[in-house]
Parts: sequence; structure tokens; C-alpha cells
Amino acid sequence: MNAERVELAIVGAGCAGLSLAWHLLDAGIDGRRMVLIDPRTSYERDRTWCFFEVWPHPFEHLVTHRWERWRVRAPGGPWVERGDPEVPYAHLPADAFYGSVRARLAAAGVSLRLGVRAGAIDDDGRAARLETSAGLLEATLVFDSRPPLGDRSREVSLLQHFEGWEVLLEEDRFEPRSAILMDFDVPQTGRGAHFLYVLPFERRRALVEATWFSPDPPGDWTLHRESLRRYLGSARCSLVHRERGVIPMTTEPAATRWSPRIVPIGLAGGLAKPSTGYAFLDIQRHSAALAEDLAAGRPLAPRSRRSWLSHLQDDVFLEYLSRDPPAAAVAMVGLFERLAPDLTARFLHDRVSPRERVGVMRAMPIAAMTGALLRATPRWIRRKMPA
Repeated sequence: MNAERVELAIVGAGCAGLSLAWHLLDAGIDGRRMVLIDPRTSYERDRTWCFFEVWPHPFEHLVTHRWERWRVRAPGGPWVERGDPEVPYAHLPADAFYGSVRARLAAAGVSLRLGVRAGAIDDDGRAARLETSAGLLEATLVFDSRPPLGDRSREVSLLQHFEGWEVLLEEDRFEPRSAILMDFDVPQTGRGAHFLYVLPFERRRALVEATWFSPDPPGDWTLHRESLRRYLGSARCSLVHRERGVIPMTTEPAATRWSPRIVPIGLAGGLAKPSTGYAFLDIQRHSAALAEDLAAGRPLAPRSRRSWLSHLQDDVFLEYLSRDPPAAAVAMVGLFERLAPDLTARFLHDRVSPRERVGVMRAMPIAAMTGALLRATPRWIRRKMPA
């Protein structure tokens, strides 16, 4: 079968794929060298990226709201409110991101092919051959954002799943100065840890999300809708926007390279911190590093995006969360209560020093975390042993 020859193929034109293309252009790489494929046929506001702005990123102009204060609450506990104007919590809607990036890609001559599904990729030692629903592509490099379907039966594997409603009420209710990041003081279902997340834009308008950490997928989303209706109660409101999402939270290590010509990006490359799900800023940093290497003609050497201590902390916390969700919820709130606000924000995005990590560990329940560490140790030993 004849193959279309391309230089850089990007599989998936969501956050990771579009971000990589943006950074490649920033690095001076000709847009005509790139091809992006994605099965979607159109773009819409299908999600929202939120994060603490712990370092600069190229999409600061697209952030629609920032909160300098945030609140959390454990089951049956009081509110814990913290804040730091140097690390505000930012809200970036997907439609603004998609529109901005697509306009730049179109102007640069990047080929964005929607409605095209990717199949298997084979590195034959000379090029990467990518099967697609529109034909065969042969590329010098393929960047693939599709997570592999690995066997996670020997790992802790949870899901963070949520449904969010942006609502407009007929009366004042929200406090727009503070974002509610985790309110665990809601009815728990016994299916993991459940909390509400509220981003107030105005006194009458907010994004309210019902979130679970659980081993099971969300099913028909009935629990999420019931939780949101219970929170809103009898308030008269109109629904402005709805979104859903499922983020993997797993102890399975992510690959940094699948072959010399196939590079995982986005969630496939482990760029979502397993214990929190934050990914947007890591995707920007990783995309910039890849682009700089390509522009400089350097080989794309495997990169460790997180230290072994970071992986260990995530591993231990997910073990703890999987065994005792209510206690883990209390421990998460405790971090906000005991740590300095900027340290909390940086830790949630993995931007802390080894010494600061020790401070984080001391803020956690020592006995419970030690037990989780002992249970996680066999996984670490197994990973170090030859297959």
C-alpha cells in the first residue's frame, strides 16, 4: 500500500497535540512539516482546564477567571480557607484554547485533519508507519497522545470522574472571591471519595462539579446529577454549560518513549499527576522541551518528567486512597490546613524540592502512610526486577 510521506505526525488534536504544535511553531519549526489527526469532526467547549499558576505558560491571555483564595472542607469538618496572590487558581475554557491554537495553526500551514481515526503504528527502523482511516502515513516522528491499553491488574487503578454544570441563578448565592476546590462534607455513597467543586464567577453564576475518586467508571452519571441537584436544591437557575470528564489515577509508570520514532505525549506520556489529575501546565513544559530539542537538531532522549520521590509519593497516596477513601479525604484537606498556600499549590503540580517533600510527608498521617508505603513496596520491587 502506498503511504503518504510526512515529517511530523501528531495523533490526537486535543490539549496535548495542539499544545505540541503550538510550541513547535514557537521554536521556529515550519508548520508545513506537521500533520495532526483526530477523530472528532468539530470543536466545542467540552472541558475546562484549571490549575494553580505556579509557572508561566503561553495561554495566560485565555484565562477567564483567577481566584487568589480557595476553600476545602473534610466530612463533618469546618472550612479551611487559604490563598496566595502569587499562585492564583486559574480557569481556562477549552473553546478559547481550541480557537486560539487552531487559528495559529491554520495561518502557519499546519495540516489539521479532523474525522480521521488512527490505528496501529509500526516503527520499521526507517520510519514510523501509521494506519489511519484516511490511508497510511509514513512519518519521521509520530507523537501519540493515546494512552496504551496496559494490564493494570497489579497496580492501583482509580478514576477521577466528574460532571459539571455552569449555572446562572435568579438570586445571589456564591462568594466569587474564593474557589471551593474540595467540599467532602456531602453525602458519601460508599463508591470512593466524593466531593463538590465550585468555581464562582459571580454571585449568581458558577461552575459546580460533582466528583468521585473511585475504581469504577461513572456508568450512567446518575450519581453526579443527583449530587448536583441536591447541592442546588430549590434554587431557580438556568443551565449555561455542561461538561464531563474521566481522568485515570494509576500507579502504573508511564513510558517516556515507545520506540525511536514514536513518542507518547499528554496523558499517554504520564503528564497528569496521578494523585491530583493536574496536567495542563506539565503538557506545556513537556511540549516546549520537545520543540526545543527538535529545533536544535538534538535527539529526543527519554525524559523523566517526575523524580522517583514524586512517583513514590503518588504511589503511596493512591494506595491509601484506594484502601480508605474517607481518611484520605481528611488527609487531603489537612495538607491545605498545615502547609503554606504556595507550597500546597506547587506540590499539587509537582514543583517542590526534596526538602519541601519531606515537609509534605510530615503533614500527612504518618502511621497510615507508612502502612500504604509497605503495601506499595512490592510493586516497586517488581518494577526493578527483569521481566
